[in-house]
Amino acid sequence: MTNPADIVGQVGNTALTVLDALTFLAATIGINLVANFIPPAYDLSNLSPQRISFTRGGYLTALFGFVIGALWVAVIDQIGLPKFVDTLGAVLAPLYGILVADFYVVQRRTLLVADLYSMDPDRRYHYVNGWNVRAVGAFAVAAVFSVATVWVPWLAELSGFAWVIGAVIGAVLYIAVMAARTPGAVDRSVPVSPAPVTAAPTAVEIPDS
Repeated sequence: MTNPADIVGQVGNTALTVLDALTFLAATIGINLVANFIPPAYDLSNLSPQRISFTRGGYLTALFGFVIGALWVAVIDQIGLPKFVDTLGAVLAPLYGILVADFYVVQRRTLLVADLYSMDPDRRYHYVNGWNVRAVGAFAVAAVFSVATVWVPWLAELSGFAWVIGAVIGAVLYIAVMAARTPGAVDRSVPVSPAPVTAAPTAVEIPDS
């Protein structure tokens, strides 16, 4: 037997069974809070800090979880768990590729820490109203192709490589669109030098491991 619940069912002792059940309950709640609730709540809050607090982000996370849980039997279970996981990975893969390409190629392993948390339009990571539209475009194109490898029959042979394909295409497209900007043009989607402030932003260069 590989399922812990099945093993506990064979104990034959009521007290131990109750103790094991409480242990599973505590472990399940703890893991879901740390891995599946707190991170997305903070992520949603970071999308619009002025409008979405951590508490509101938590409510939205719970709502999304309820919707996904409700769709599990009706939709997800019908298409199959492997296909659902492949699709989810195909969507997230371009994001990973863009993040890696931005850090290692575009930003050259340098971060202005103060600018990461600034809403000043003249700071480096503000882009266009807080959105890097070039990155969004690269993500959209790469995600469409990587998801197509999961669902389009004539691309079925590539379905096992959907994550790799999405990450590579996302990275390549992002590097291309960031390099293709017109020199000297006023483009808010491109990082600009930070405006003078009382305390100069701290530049952090991450050394190779």
